[in-house]
Amino acid sequence: MSTSIACKICGNLHNNRIHHATERLLNMGDPFDYLECASCYALQIVETPENLSKYYPTEYYSFRQPKFGLSLNPLVYFLKKSLLRHYLQKFDPIGALLSLFLPHPFHWMKPGLLEFNSSILDVGCGSGRIIQSMQRSGFKNLTGIDPFLEKDLQDTPHLKILKRDLFEMTGKYDFVMLHHAFEHMDQPGKVLEKLGELLQPSGKLLIRIPVANSHAWRKYRTHWFALDAPRHLFLHTTHSMHLLAKRAGLKIDGIVYDSSFVQFASSEKYLRDIPYSDDFSMFTRKQMKDFSREAARLNGIGDGDCACIYLSVK
Repeated sequence: MSTSIACKICGNLHNNRIHHATERLLNMGDPFDYLECASCYALQIVETPENLSKYYPTEYYSFRQPKFGLSLNPLVYFLKKSLLRHYLQKFDPIGALLSLFLPHPFHWMKPGLLEFNSSILDVGCGSGRIIQSMQRSGFKNLTGIDPFLEKDLQDTPHLKILKRDLFEMTGKYDFVMLHHAFEHMDQPGKVLEKLGELLQPSGKLLIRIPVANSHAWRKYRTHWFALDAPRHLFLHTTHSMHLLAKRAGLKIDGIVYDSSFVQFASSEKYLRDIPYSDDFSMFTRKQMKDFSREAARLNGIGDGDCACIYLSVK
C-alpha cells in the first residue's frame, strides 16, 4: 500500500509503501506497520510502541547468560590467545598451527583492527556474551552497555557490563561496536553522531545490521526473520547508511556481508506460522546445506541479509 508518509532517513515522500507486520519472535502477534522508502529503500516502523520494554522480557535471547565455566584453564586461555594473535596477523607459530583446524573466533574482527589492550565499547551488549568471550581470548579493556538490562552485571577493571543508555556514556574508545543493536535504536542519525563522539581520532566503529532490500526481504517480505517487528525500528540499506554516516561526520571504510542460513530457515518457519526457536530439525540435512550455500553466494554478490559496516571519523 502506497503512502505519503515521509522517510525518517532521507525525507522522501513519493511512492513509499506500507507493509503490515506482526510480532513473531515471542509469538505475541501484535500488529505493526513498516514504511519502505522508495528512495533509500530503508524499512522503518511507522509508530514506535510506547512500552517497548514489553518486547524485551527477561527471557529475551540476548539476555541469556553465556554458558562459560567459572574459570578459564590457563592452557586454554593461552591457546585461545595464540589463535587470535595469528588471525590478527601477529607472529604466532602455535596460533598458525591451530588455525589449520579452528576458524576465526570473531569473523568480524579484521586484521589490524584491534590490539589486546585496545579500549572497546560494545553498545547493546545484552548479557555480554561477545565481550566475555573476547576477555577469554585475551582482551583487557572491555565495556558493554545495554539499557534493557535489569541491572549492572559486572564492573571490574578489565570487564564492565552495565545498564546504561548510549547517551549517558562519556570518554573515548579505540573501538566501538554494535552487534545487531543499531536497528533497535530510534533516531539513527543522532545515534551515529554520538558514536562518533565516543571514538578516539584514530578509532574505528563496527555496525553489524540486517540489510533491507536484500534477497531475503524481497523473498519473504513481512515473514523475513530479520524484520523482527517491533524491536527493529529501522532496517537500513547501504544507501541509507552512507547518508547517515555523511551527516554524522563519519565515513564508511568497508562493508562485508555475513548473512547465514538463518535468513532462510527461520523465515521459512514464519511462513508456516511456526514460532521462533533455534531448532531446525524440521529441515533435512540437504536443505540446511542448501540454505548455507545460498547464504554464502548472496554474501559474495553483496545481497546477503546481514552485513558488517566499518566506519571511522572523517
